[in-house]
Amino acid sequence: MLVHQRRDALIKNCLYIYPNSGVSLSRTHFNQWNLGSKMKFSCSQSVEKRGAAFAAAGRALVSLVMVFLLAGCQVYQFDPNSVSAENPGSYTTGTVPFTIVGEERPDWLVPESPDAPEVMVTRTTETKGSTGFNGASFFGYMVTLSLIPYYDEVQYEDIYALSWQGETLLESRVTYSIDSYLSLYFPTPMMFMGSLNDEAAEQAVARDFITNHHKDSVLALIDEQRREFEQANPETAAEIAAYLKAGGANSVYRPSAVLRLIDLAPDTNTLAYHAANSQVPGYVDLLPARYQAWLIGPEGLRGIDLKTQLADGTDADQLLVRMLNAYPDQSGDVQSGYYTGMTRAHRETLKEAGLPEGLVDRMTNEAPSAQLLAAAKTGKLRDDSGNIRTPTEEELLEQLVRQDNQGKFLSPYTSDDVLAEWVNSAINANIGATVGTGLGAAAGAYAGEKALEQVPFVGSFLGGAIGAEIGKSAGRETAISASGGWEAIRASSDRSFDDIHSMARYLKAKYGHTGNFKDAMEATRQIYPELAEALASAY
Repeated sequence: MLVHQRRDALIKNCLYIYPNSGVSLSRTHFNQWNLGSKMKFSCSQSVEKRGAAFAAAGRALVSLVMVFLLAGCQVYQFDPNSVSAENPGSYTTGTVPFTIVGEERPDWLVPESPDAPEVMVTRTTETKGSTGFNGASFFGYMVTLSLIPYYDEVQYEDIYALSWQGETLLESRVTYSIDSYLSLYFPTPMMFMGSLNDEAAEQAVARDFITNHHKDSVLALIDEQRREFEQANPETAAEIAAYLKAGGANSVYRPSAVLRLIDLAPDTNTLAYHAANSQVPGYVDLLPARYQAWLIGPEGLRGIDLKTQLADGTDADQLLVRMLNAYPDQSGDVQSGYYTGMTRAHRETLKEAGLPEGLVDRMTNEAPSAQLLAAAKTGKLRDDSGNIRTPTEEELLEQLVRQDNQGKFLSPYTSDDVLAEWVNSAINANIGATVGTGLGAAAGAYAGEKALEQVPFVGSFLGGAIGAEIGKSAGRETAISASGGWEAIRASSDRSFDDIHSMARYLKAKYGHTGNFKDAMEATRQIYPELAEALASAY
């Protein structure tokens, strides 16, 4: 039993025979050899992987370097030597006769009083453009395939302005340049010549650099204007008016001079005094609100004007019609004029003084209703019951035509509903034949262009666009001549239109049934070719 166990152990633990190899190893030796072989193979494999990784990293690095070396770029650089102003002086702060409003609030402008007039401070930058094509730089750029960058210089002007009531009182201008360097294939501009900032960032650098130049310039100009104001020292109304027309017209002391003029108002007839000076720019804006209320609005329709006309017996509705008809057609005109600046407090002042509420409520830039405007244009605002009436179709139609000859399109019919003299002249001259002759002459002049019709595109373009324009222009000039010329046409017209569609709609609705309408439109169409299309779409 014991002998068998030892024999089995010897066979299991001591011998391992490779088939057909003639080699026998103990199991212990075999395991050690097998482990060593595996370790050698793993180490060799790791070295190969590391080598491949290093090679890949190297290739990537080389690629990145090549991309960097062959990457074009454009850089910018502010040039301090290009600044047009002198070096900043010794100014630190300055006391000024105004308070500051606006985004720019320089701490070196110190108001004399917190109640001083408000002056707007603005700062803007204008691009003056490139200094011009640099031939030498472009040559180097091309020869070296952009290794030498192309150089350009762009000039800017920085403007520091002080304004009051929309008018400039003082201005400081400083010009400077920003250089740019461009390479299509290489990073040389970034490496040797410019900053890493973009153009906007370099503009910010320039603005910071020249702020002190502006400060010195502005404070020096204010000192100069102060000396002029103190030397003039206007005291009377006549002296102040003279100062405002001369040196004070563009001075930061202009608001101070206007305040002096206001302070000269007498204790009696004060409103009349202010009304007499209300045309002085900025005067009304500096008045106390109780006087402002009477002087805001279009000339003839201000509170003081309405009060005078009512006292003279003018009907309130007549005044309301004038106010409505004065309402601007363009929104820009509404914002800059009409009753701009009129507040609710102003209107309450006028109502308390006895102006009719219906008039005062219309002293606003808010658009009136379409019905109210339409009724006002007829001249009759109310019906028999006293209500705002709705205009008739005929009245609305009449609102399309102007009762003068200052419109863009002159009416072929006069206010007496007869043909204008120029239309009769055109009809009697057989204008269709005349225009045909004129077009024949134009065609002769145009014949030289026909040869180009053999060239694709050019011929069709000339034959269509240019030919049509030449024919239209020649026909119109011939028609104007046959009608007596522009002066005669305008002189014999007493009505006109602001646009061609109003003209077409009015003429078709008012005269479309008359026997001479066709001839009149034929004559008018020769002068206004666009009328034909407008008539076709008119209702």
